[in-house]
Amino acid sequence: MASVDGPEFAQVVRDTEEVTRLLETRNWDISASPKIFARAAACDVVAKEMVFIHDGRIQTRVGRLVMLGYGNGFHLMGAENARSEFKTVSSHILDEINRQVGSNGLYDFPEFTKLGKIQNVDFVNASMLYQVRDYVFYSVLHGGGIYPLAFEHFMRSFSAGKIVHNVDWLPARPSLDPKQPVAMQGECLAVSYPTPVVEWMEKPIYGGMVMETMHIVNLLTLEPTKISHPDLPLVEEGKIDYGNQRYFLRRFAGISPKDGVQGPPMPAKSRKK
Repeated sequence: MASVDGPEFAQVVRDTEEVTRLLETRNWDISASPKIFARAAACDVVAKEMVFIHDGRIQTRVGRLVMLGYGNGFHLMGAENARSEFKTVSSHILDEINRQVGSNGLYDFPEFTKLGKIQNVDFVNASMLYQVRDYVFYSVLHGGGIYPLAFEHFMRSFSAGKIVHNVDWLPARPSLDPKQPVAMQGECLAVSYPTPVVEWMEKPIYGGMVMETMHIVNLLTLEPTKISHPDLPLVEEGKIDYGNQRYFLRRFAGISPKDGVQGPPMPAKSRKK
């Protein structure tokens, strides 16, 4: 969100346009404007609980996200199919699946319980970014900066004909201490689009705070399948009744590294001065 308004904001917009044009003339080489590099990680997705419903024509994904971060405001971006429809929904389907399989959801992970109290936050200002220029302009305008890995990821996504969906949120009780980030849970986001096959989400990008993501992924189909997940083991399969419909369930769960993780942090005593 903008930190100023009125004439000051108009000036920020002009400055942002100047930076964006510079990068555009240099074929989006962000090294041409080092000041737009993100200097420090502020937030990462630490856990995801999701259901993918595929009826043979349409895939609908409902997800509960838990983030860990410090600062007054954040935004979350993800590349999606250009024909996607988005909305916010309740967590009822996730809760019902957990009830029928006898699970406590993310609390089945001992690591999740260590997060402590989790703030509920509202996702606001949903927007769509349709090209690299939109992504650069938004990132510079809102002062978050650009991570090279994320930039390369979204460049590939735009080239593949995808869009980027973005939401903002504000914690009620923020932390400004990177050593004591707060845990935040957003309302469930649902996205639907036509596809003849099940399409899994890409790994979350490592931003510097949380190297791994806790995942629970439920796949519901109208016919039995042997579909596997590229990163997670199968932990349960069976049948689920939901919305007057019986589905075949394949449930995957585990902890996987984020995209871009290079390895464990180097111990302080081993670092060169």
